[in-house]
Amino acid sequence: MTWTIVTKDEFERQFRDLTRKDKPLAGRLAKAILKLEDNPHLGKPLSYDLSGLWSLRVGKYRIIYEINENEKKVILRAVSHRKKSY
Repeated sequence: MTWTIVTKDEFERQFRDLTRKDKPLAGRLAKAILKLEDNPHLGKPLSYDLSGLWSLRVGKYRIIYEINENEKKVILRAVSHRKKSY
């Protein structure tokens, strides 16, 4: 079962900023995003103020996303270094 990946503007901006000078990071993030198409529950569910969002670890970076079960969509909201993610 394949899920649709949707990106928010904030995610796209952060992705561009992070990967502009780090091409290997771009590859690792892209590979992780492709895995979410097959299994969006790879990450960990977040709690408290971030309840309803999920976090996927990619080395020292985190992809923050939302899962829409009804529409089979994975909505990518943010990507940043783990120290800045939460």
